[in-house]
Amino acid sequence: MSIKDTLSQAAAIRDAVGQTVGKTVGTVAKDQMNHVVSTVLKQRSYKVLHAADASSRVAEQANRDLLFRLLEDNKDTEYGKQYDFASIHDIDTYRERLPLTTYEDYEDAITRMAEHDEKNILTAYPVVYYASTSGTSGAPKKIPVSDKGLQVFREHSSSMFVSVVSEFYKNTMLKGVPDGYWLAMMNFAQTPLPNGTMFGSISAACLNDEALKAMPYFACTPLDVFKCTGSANFKYLHARYGLAQRNVTQIVGPYIPALLDLMNYIKEEWKMVVEDIRQGTINSEVLMPDDLRATLEAQLVPDPLRADELEREFEKGFDQTIMLRIWPKLSGISSIWAGNFSSYARKLQEYSGRSIPYYTMSYVSSEGIFGVARHPHDQCYVMLPDSCFFEFIPVVNGKDDDEAPDAKTVLLDEVQEGKDYELVITNQSGFYRYRMGDVIRVIGFYNESPMITFKYRKKNIVSIAGEKFTEDHLLSAVRSFERKTGINVIDFCMYPDRDAEPGRYVVLLEPEEIVPKERYDEC
Repeated sequence: MSIKDTLSQAAAIRDAVGQTVGKTVGTVAKDQMNHVVSTVLKQRSYKVLHAADASSRVAEQANRDLLFRLLEDNKDTEYGKQYDFASIHDIDTYRERLPLTTYEDYEDAITRMAEHDEKNILTAYPVVYYASTSGTSGAPKKIPVSDKGLQVFREHSSSMFVSVVSEFYKNTMLKGVPDGYWLAMMNFAQTPLPNGTMFGSISAACLNDEALKAMPYFACTPLDVFKCTGSANFKYLHARYGLAQRNVTQIVGPYIPALLDLMNYIKEEWKMVVEDIRQGTINSEVLMPDDLRATLEAQLVPDPLRADELEREFEKGFDQTIMLRIWPKLSGISSIWAGNFSSYARKLQEYSGRSIPYYTMSYVSSEGIFGVARHPHDQCYVMLPDSCFFEFIPVVNGKDDDEAPDAKTVLLDEVQEGKDYELVITNQSGFYRYRMGDVIRVIGFYNESPMITFKYRKKNIVSIAGEKFTEDHLLSAVRSFERKTGINVIDFCMYPDRDAEPGRYVVLLEPEEIVPKERYDEC
């Protein structure tokens, strides 16, 4: 059943309920629609999970097949003609003929595509979106996303989370995940480019028209909030709508610090939010565009029963049971929390306890989706051999061949457990032998697919005396500090002080509790 069919069935349910006046009837109708949408999401997600498992069993062949399909389909593009894709029949020729690339190699072509609507330059597939990069300085890059590339994103983003958590509950508790609503901390704002194609985050592109129509039946926060492009207090809005909905089953956000911030905000501001739920209002001091406020206030109704329930639970205190006390059906938390973010997960567990499965989402960027976590609590990713064609530049003693355009690569079936590699991709949207700048470590294999952990971004390396200090080194140092001192660190950052003699790194730590001054020297 498609989402379109789901909505048709949901409409039939709504019509069957009738037009009886009253909020209770409206709630029943919405909950029944939620059941239908939830059922379809679970059915779809199992298909994606089974497909991912199947491709992992033939990872080498699936990855090779993908490359040669891309070469065949794109042989008549400008790029394909430049490198004569039509005459490439083996991977060695592909690696010998095409250089390793970076974003700068595609900038002129992307400008022609995005601003002048020129086609068949990098890819023969229709470019349906341009994704913005995140986490870097300067103006965001425009990453073309083809219809085929977007399909891969959509199949593996939320679907894997739903199926993996459902599988976990069936295997450990002999029951399924209950129906309910998602507290999703996302932003789906987009802007049009000169050629009319939309530009925004890759997560915004993953929602097609059918998914957007289905969102009111499974997301707590209204779609108008997700689409807001103005300044707004999104923490308040997600808290306001998330707390109003008792049947929250999943909490989802791109990065776990945002989820921790939300719970910290609720702890500090719960009285204001609960009063707004009781009165059916939005606090007048909360920042948001006037048109958004008017739209939201027109839809709100008082809910004193839910407000009383929340007040009782919050007055008991904010311990490891609070999230389950206010959301009794909570079944999973999905966010990027592995590696450098693991300290935030530990802190969030002070609100959720340890019984709720944490899922670390996907290894994804604007250029592609590269791997998925196969089980809750995994801090590694199983690579997806049918998403991109993968190559790997070996990193030895923290060094690789940074500048060489013909650096030697190994393939998916040639990587070794325990070794570090820089990731190189050929994606389904027109990037060929593209250096992601990510360094990953192979920690094992799931069937034939490598299981990897993200180590660091090459651009995030700092050096005072040529030592190449990475995020991974810093994380190891902080973890060592925690073990030796018994002090838990909530957050940390570092900068190189090159004016000092000798040069040094200054590390700023935010401890979980105040550290007595008499321990400063020890620390």
